[in-house]
Amino acid sequence: MDGRGVWTVVVAAGSGTRFGGPKQLEDLGGQTVLARSLATARDASQGVVVVLPAELLDAGAATGADAIVSGGATRSASVRSGLAAVPDAAEIVLVHDAARPLASLGLYDAVVAAVRGGADAALPGAPIHDTVRHRDGGVLDRDALVAVQTPQGFRAAALRAAHAPGGEATDDVALVEAAGGRVVVVPGDERNLKITHPSDLVVARALLDLS
Repeated sequence: MDGRGVWTVVVAAGSGTRFGGPKQLEDLGGQTVLARSLATARDASQGVVVVLPAELLDAGAATGADAIVSGGATRSASVRSGLAAVPDAAEIVLVHDAARPLASLGLYDAVVAAVRGGADAALPGAPIHDTVRHRDGGVLDRDALVAVQTPQGFRAAALRAAHAPGGEATDDVALVEAAGGRVVVVPGDERNLKITHPSDLVVARALLDLS
């Protein structure tokens, strides 16, 4: 993969409330969750910025990241903190949740290719297998829906412009889309699970054993 002009912001600034502690430091096959996420990001990028809680900044020192910064009060604020450390010369910026340590290099490649192909933003979307129902009634067409994953990729200028007003969203594609950007969905990977609860870590360990 050609990572020239590509920088990745790895967001690991959450408190881990639902997990019960800093999940980014949990062991996953002999490495921390954070280290596994950073390793793939480094392979895919010219440079990597990791965003951590202020009290965990020392944990980033051994990751090989090009910059380590403190997160903000919200996810969007944390991304902005990381984005500020990305050089102005970067052409493409990827944003990845450290809680998805099994994201593959191929997934990074697909996202970058979509942005190089003309998208303002690209995201991996995985099929939804469960029946999905609206709280107020009615079943939604799951064939028209995807579960959103990271890494998400952006034209650097589009991402910076979308974040400039200081808005909030659950992911960065939503901000770029709200600003009128063109979004492309690439096939996600069902192995690319997000570690939210301790049981997710058990699954991630099992997936590593099978790989």
